[in-house]
Amino acid sequence: MTVEINTSNQDDIHPRVKELSELLDAVHQLSDTRCSDELYEIFADILSRKLGADAIAIFNFNQEINSFSLVYNQGFKVWKDELKSGDGLLSRLRQSSFQPMEDIDDIPEVKSFFREKAPRSLKFVTWALLNMKENVIGLVALNKSFEEISKNEFHLDFLKRICMHAAVSINSCLLFERHKKEKEDLDKTLNNLSLLYNIGRAMTYISDLKSLLKYILNQAIDVTVAEKGSIMLHDPDTNQLSVRVLAGLQDKEYQRKVNNNEIKCKTFEPGEGVAGTVFQKGEPTFINKTVEDKRFIGGGTSFANSIACIPMKVYEDIIGVINVTNKKTGGGFTDEDIEMLGAVADQAAISISKAQLWEMAINDSLTGLHVRRYFMAKLQDEIHRTQRYKKSLSIVMGDLDTFKTVNDTYGHTAGDKVLKAVGAFLQKSVRDVDSVGRYGGEEFIIFLPETVKEAAFILADRLRKGVSEIEVGSLPPVTISLGIATFPDDGKNIDDLLLRADTALYTAKKSGRNQVVVYSEEIPVLENREI
Repeated sequence: MTVEINTSNQDDIHPRVKELSELLDAVHQLSDTRCSDELYEIFADILSRKLGADAIAIFNFNQEINSFSLVYNQGFKVWKDELKSGDGLLSRLRQSSFQPMEDIDDIPEVKSFFREKAPRSLKFVTWALLNMKENVIGLVALNKSFEEISKNEFHLDFLKRICMHAAVSINSCLLFERHKKEKEDLDKTLNNLSLLYNIGRAMTYISDLKSLLKYILNQAIDVTVAEKGSIMLHDPDTNQLSVRVLAGLQDKEYQRKVNNNEIKCKTFEPGEGVAGTVFQKGEPTFINKTVEDKRFIGGGTSFANSIACIPMKVYEDIIGVINVTNKKTGGGFTDEDIEMLGAVADQAAISISKAQLWEMAINDSLTGLHVRRYFMAKLQDEIHRTQRYKKSLSIVMGDLDTFKTVNDTYGHTAGDKVLKAVGAFLQKSVRDVDSVGRYGGEEFIIFLPETVKEAAFILADRLRKGVSEIEVGSLPPVTISLGIATFPDDGKNIDDLLLRADTALYTAKKSGRNQVVVYSEEIPVLENREI
């Protein structure tokens, strides 16, 4: 049996197969990307190659503001970035997915879309709606007249189908990017919450104010990806903001001296400079071009191109500000940086306030040294540690020579200045592990962990010489006598140790003052001297 094949329509079949093959290939290209910017380029390239359009614009529809936003433009030069879609435009487009320019150029929204009067060439533009069922996704415009496209039924059919698939692909891309952004934001939020939790937890374990300020500042610098920063605290007595700690400076020696109170930075009154303004208003701010902002007051070591500043509040009271400068990424500070900095500042303010109260309780208000009761508690703990690890610990007791003469001759205010200067000198001249206290009126005491007598003598003699070189205005120099005792050689408990250190001090005084005496068994213990 012979089968006869009708070939009369074969010439019509081949072009149709070719068109469907091109359409399938185009759909695959649209489906292969999840990047919207790349998708717009692919879509425009497909339309350009198939229909010969050399100017193409693509819009996304924003339902919330009822307008089309220009997301891709190749070849059109007289258009704005947004086309408002009043009822007239949308209803016209929904009547037919394709609209020639001359059929919609009378719509007010279309007229106002052009930066200037639409040139004649735009009368050949065809507008195609990108919709997915009843949902409008976007709009595409190409500089090919609808009449010319309609002459080729394959081109018209291709345009209809590719616009339908493009709408699906664009919608999928935008959903993917939105979900990706939401996930990134969620991950970032969780990371920030974890970071802030760890910061808050760490703050509760740091009672030393200086250490706490350093920790807070380093965290503020890290969360904002800044180069450096400072914390300024408000002094109610002087009504001034002063730098209490710096971090991130290239000049580490200058930074160390400021942090150790060896160098005083400029202070600010409320309302002065960026920090003073933030303190006064209680509102954070950031400046990304400091040279253009009059509020910024630079210094010789500031080198700040950008700055973010936030107040630290305890209830309604502002206790200071945190400053961070110069983003490491090269850009400027953002609202997100302020938000993170604010979260750190909220926790920091409470921790700093507690640390300040603790510092007031354990430190002498005049000299800043530990008060006697706290010093003795620390000494007892250190002796226990020394016993456990079988180490040595030395105590140095000091007493200013003829200090009564200073008070009697120059007044108690002058005497306070001398005590304050000597206290600051002693504090900066010992190690971080050492502790200095004010033992009585003009008496000082230091304990030196893991220090034998010989090393203690070297330090004490250096302190003696240093005190004699202290200048306090026009007041005459003062000197100090010091006595040393070492645990466990000179005493097995705190009372015996203090008694022998005081005995050595008394011997130094009796031997002519301005001396250092190390206790030894040859020196009679002053059993009846009150410690």
